Amino acid sequence: MGVTNTQDSWNELSSDELLVLRQCFIRYAGQPMKEEEPIQLTRGALSGVETKLALRGLRARGWLEAVTKSWGERILYIPVHRLPDLYDMLLEQNPMNMMHSDHPIMVHESMTGLESDLLHALSRIAVQGVPLTAKGTIHKRSLQKLNELTPFRPEDLIGLGLHYAHAELYPVQTVVMMDLLLSLGLLVKETVSFRVQETELETWIRLSAWQMRKHIFATLMERYGKAEASMQHFRYMLCAVSQYVGSEGWISIKCLLQWMLQVGLIQQESTNGADPKNGALLDLVPTISNTEGFAGETVSDFNFNGPFMEELKGWLKALTAFGMGDWGQTASGELCFRWDVSVIDMLRPNNYEDTHQEQGTFYVQPDFEILVPPDVAYDVRWRLECCCERVTGDRMVVYRITRESVTEAIELGMEAEAIPALLNKFSRTGVPDHVRMTVEQWAGDVGRTAFATVTLLRCGTQEDADMVARHPALEGLLERLGDRDFIIPASSAVKIRKTLAAVGLGPRRELEGLDDPTHHYPLILEPENISSGSPNSEMESDPTQARSIFSQEGRAGFVYTGRTLHFYEQEHTLPDPSDYFPERSTVPSSWTKEWRSYHTSTARQLIEQAIRWQAAVGLRIGGKEVKWIPEAVVPGAPWSVTGWYASGMDDEAPSPATLQPSEWSDMRLLVPFT
Repeated sequence: MGVTNTQDSWNELSSDELLVLRQCFIRYAGQPMKEEEPIQLTRGALSGVETKLALRGLRARGWLEAVTKSWGERILYIPVHRLPDLYDMLLEQNPMNMMHSDHPIMVHESMTGLESDLLHALSRIAVQGVPLTAKGTIHKRSLQKLNELTPFRPEDLIGLGLHYAHAELYPVQTVVMMDLLLSLGLLVKETVSFRVQETELETWIRLSAWQMRKHIFATLMERYGKAEASMQHFRYMLCAVSQYVGSEGWISIKCLLQWMLQVGLIQQESTNGADPKNGALLDLVPTISNTEGFAGETVSDFNFNGPFMEELKGWLKALTAFGMGDWGQTASGELCFRWDVSVIDMLRPNNYEDTHQEQGTFYVQPDFEILVPPDVAYDVRWRLECCCERVTGDRMVVYRITRESVTEAIELGMEAEAIPALLNKFSRTGVPDHVRMTVEQWAGDVGRTAFATVTLLRCGTQEDADMVARHPALEGLLERLGDRDFIIPASSAVKIRKTLAAVGLGPRRELEGLDDPTHHYPLILEPENISSGSPNSEMESDPTQARSIFSQEGRAGFVYTGRTLHFYEQEHTLPDPSDYFPERSTVPSSWTKEWRSYHTSTARQLIEQAIRWQAAVGLRIGGKEVKWIPEAVVPGAPWSVTGWYASGMDDEAPSPATLQPSEWSDMRLLVPFT
């Protein structure tokens, strides 16, 4: 049996499934966990077999997924697309009182124009190439050009603590730009250079700016955010609380951390720099109904400083660098953040409301500058990148068309008549006459003369050249140039080589003076089914197509992310529940069907069977029916058993205890069958 349902809500889960999911989520977020670790998290609340059955149910419903390592070890994790629903669950169960911050006195505003900046970088890479050395590093000159293209600043990204090879050569801002393009699939690394992937690029430039940003944000969240539960919780909770403050509201980071501590998403050790992995297992977290004071006096009881806070600040700076929001500090020095995007919509995997390209047009100025507003489609911008020089990039991108840019575009494969046609088609107010005439003249001047690629036969001496010219078998195949050279047709090169070899003048196989291959600009032609930002029909019919194309999962870039799940085999087959109860046929049916009083020896056998199955036992103690989870039998006269009161006692939380057979009257083996 495999996964059957991946669309249900969390409130449709059974109580056991919800308990297991909540505990896995609080402790691990979307990080991997070993198969046995959920059993430890629910120890005392659920028996081992109850947890296993709940895990199976969660996998069947798509709330958990599994991979298998080569030696058979199974790793579980909550898929990223399920996380937003779980944060909504916590917010529903534990309402927030107040997340607003005082207005900051120092504001660092978000950067703008990232999508157009990345398009410009791709355009220059397509033209100039990014060659690699024999050691696999980028050539120094190319690296300098990439450093000029990157839209990022080093001070905004250093706080992410990224790890990558050749850190002594590559600045972090260039690494992030190249890694982002690689992880989106727009670039690929080959043996001698990086290459633009035309298929992915064609889909990319047909997206709306909102869709582009959605893919960039997903990459930012799961590739450049630290692969650690506490930081992943913070990243997603910062998104989730945006619904409490409105589009212009500032989120108090201190209040948010206070709430996260209260519900167990982070631990005090995290906030003061200690390693939370060295602590005890997370206690079962009860639902908090009274959240008053979250933004008040109890905040000061917690120590928000040290490395953890530096990591949070580094993340806020990165969000600002990627154009997602503004960060600032209040008069008291407290951090705050304000989103500039509809982040809740961006987190939803199936939210593709804006699947239409922009439909705007640009302005051609008398001074040959072209003003491109934000509503111009990116396939149009891509062709402008080919035939124009970029002057500035922001929300309004400015290009300038020059003789040199027109010449380069035609050399790269753009048709001469396509350049003025592009301006005429998409200029909102028309093209000034003198600009149109000048561009047409520039385009017409290119190609009136041309360099031809020919095969040249060069002889060592004039005497050898004269012998070649007189050979009867070569008559009509050679065009002599000067004393020692001939132009020959490439189609006859094999015949000429054999003829010359027969008279002792065989040419060397290596050609002299080979240049680097010419770069051709990809996707230079206007797609037939797209004009002025018309709807992308393929993306509308299947919006998940772009999500899979641009998913960073499993793609190799520059940055070491610490994520390894994609290396292992995805497991789709669910375990058989009967495997949890080996030798079931040998167990008396009365043990599972009836409440009975047993002799101490039989009671011990029943308890030992429960331990082997990791099952719970029902006990009647003082007139109450309690659920008891046995862990070990202690020999002696009388024998005793250690374990947990899971339910039925006065204590709300599970509590450990040791019992003797005389302390209960009746008992029953609690299993999901009778």
